Amino acid sequence: MEASMSVVTTVFIVVGLLSVAVLVWGFRVARSRDGFAELIRRRKTTARISSMAELVDGGNHIPVALTLERSQIFYESNYLQAKLEIARLDEVEYDSEQGTGKNILRLRAHGQSFQFVLDASSARDWAGLLPAHRFGDPASLTPSGFSPPEVSRRRTW
Repeated sequence: MEASMSVVTTVFIVVGLLSVAVLVWGFRVARSRDGFAELIRRRKTTARISSMAELVDGGNHIPVALTLERSQIFYESNYLQAKLEIARLDEVEYDSEQGTGKNILRLRAHGQSFQFVLDASSARDWAGLLPAHRFGDPASLTPSGFSPPEVSRRRTW
């Protein structure tokens, strides 16, 4: 009888610990989303578009708030604050990952590549506001002839 009580007690303790772990994990996820919502809300007045993304850094996917403003692209998290100037971008490229169904925004500047994973609707919105283009390749412009004012003054497409 004592052995069965001990097994039941052990099962209850294990289930209790797992429940606490799941609750803590859920709280952390909800709290991080609130943090990203605050980052997006802070830039809302000057942003053309803001969305959640994942910065691909080697094998790591770092959740960030990705914001396009008139002359800069910001990517931020609670631990990271960085920006890229649109005028210094050599290439903007969009790609889709067939296996995952996710879309990739790839930015190249001065030999460095920055990759962001976006969901499909965000990728469409970003492509509408920051079309794919390659420095020195006029054929890579969209039919609308998009050329950011900061870029068109310094570069010839």
